[in-house]
Amino acid sequence: MSLLQKAIRRSDTQEALRAGQYLLNLDYRMFWRRLCVIAWEDISFGDFDLCGMVTAAAGSKRWREKVGGEWKIASYLIRQLCTVPKNRVTDDIVTIVDHDVSLEAIREALANASVETVMSMANALSEPFSHRVIAAWYALGTDKFASEVLYRRKGDVERFFTCFDTEQCPEHVLAICRVGVSRSGTILPAIIPLLWNDWRQVSEPLGAKSDTDLSTYQISTIPRYAFDGHTRAGRRYLYWLVNQSPELREYLHTVISKTDRNALLRELCFKVLSAMCTDRQAWDVTDRIRHQADQVGYGLTAAQISDGMRILQTSMNAHPMTEKHL
Repeated sequence: MSLLQKAIRRSDTQEALRAGQYLLNLDYRMFWRRLCVIAWEDISFGDFDLCGMVTAAAGSKRWREKVGGEWKIASYLIRQLCTVPKNRVTDDIVTIVDHDVSLEAIREALANASVETVMSMANALSEPFSHRVIAAWYALGTDKFASEVLYRRKGDVERFFTCFDTEQCPEHVLAICRVGVSRSGTILPAIIPLLWNDWRQVSEPLGAKSDTDLSTYQISTIPRYAFDGHTRAGRRYLYWLVNQSPELREYLHTVISKTDRNALLRELCFKVLSAMCTDRQAWDVTDRIRHQADQVGYGLTAAQISDGMRILQTSMNAHPMTEKHL
């Protein structure tokens, strides 16, 4: 699953196809759920129609068999996901909501607010985008869609999409996003309507640019970028790396308590390795949100996060991951 997603982010079509075929043969339900997540997390506004296609294809095994079979449909969609511009705004705003300490007051204020209040906030263009996302998350329900910091609250997915302002987002987009929430099992598609008003103001085609330092190498036939902090081998390597790098060890001991050091280490790895994309869509709205997401985490300042990313990258270059960590 990690290789499939990271390969799509980097437009590495052959590796994405290899991982996709393996996962599809292993568990087709897992494959289609993951592909939905990838579409809404890594593409979103990069190609909204393609996200809808992935969501539709994931919904019916009978339809897939009728029009050519699992692999024919899956391989076509994987190739398309590799080709289109990448836009990770949905995941970036979730990072902000979960890690920006300045949002604690609004998290608490909306935790027990009425349904009408949270829906009104979600629809309010005058409110900060992060506040609208928190309201939408509560409306959808943190009991179904867990958050690291939001308070537990029951929600109603159907009511959220039914009550959303169609002047801001057309009904067909809301319908696609509603199905996307169901099939991905995440709130990511529900973030799209909150930005749709900004999206339709885009008057010219948007360009794309690739992130820097996308170099990689193979570890036992698998690209290095697949081994992030969500994989066993990736975690094993990161914890080993701390013992090899005095600078990294000192940084972690200085900025954060012992109980959160491993979590911070995995988050820094995500920022410097896992989140890297080719052909990232150049939209000022999502560029701004990405910049903010890269500056928050575990109560640290932007400078501390930046220092951690630099130190981790230097340590990884000095002590690269090898087969012994598998």
